[in-house]
Amino acid sequence: MNFQWLIGNPRIPVYAQIDLKQATLTIKDGGANTLLVKIGEGNLTFTERKNIEYVLDRGNLDEVREGDQAPVEVSFDFVWEYLMSEESTGAPPTIEEALTQTGHAAAWASSDTDACRPYAVDLVIVYDPTCATGDVETITLADFRFEQLDHDLRAGTVAVSGRCNITTSTKIRGPQT
Repeated sequence: MNFQWLIGNPRIPVYAQIDLKQATLTIKDGGANTLLVKIGEGNLTFTERKNIEYVLDRGNLDEVREGDQAPVEVSFDFVWEYLMSEESTGAPPTIEEALTQTGHAAAWASSDTDACRPYAVDLVIVYDPTCATGDVETITLADFRFEQLDHDLRAGTVAVSGRCNITTSTKIRGPQT
């Protein structure tokens, strides 16, 4: 097979490894509150899953259909370099406060539009490579609710895992400005 048409074609996206040192994480509530986290070392993963059901007819594959929807699963564990908030009064909330709606984030509103559901936030990851030829990539994980916070006092990290009330993330790529 001839793949010569791929060489030099600027329209073919190249999915490179994201260096979190060149990324920021913004935790957003349902209002105007945000917490900008500059990431040092660590990792952030998310899993999009689709349940597919295979129906057999007398032992042979017959039908294939989509099963129940599955939420996006998210986990992150990192050391942050700094925290910055749009609020002008006092210190910014910590990551834990923003996720749990406590402390400096006690007045934050849920990102979920249904007031009867538990508190949620949007996670927005912006990868802006230092390389002038790389694209800026923005990944949005909406309505994230933490399910587990693991504390490592020696390493100074908090590992977070939870799920989003969405089936897929929103990804936008564009040229650097």
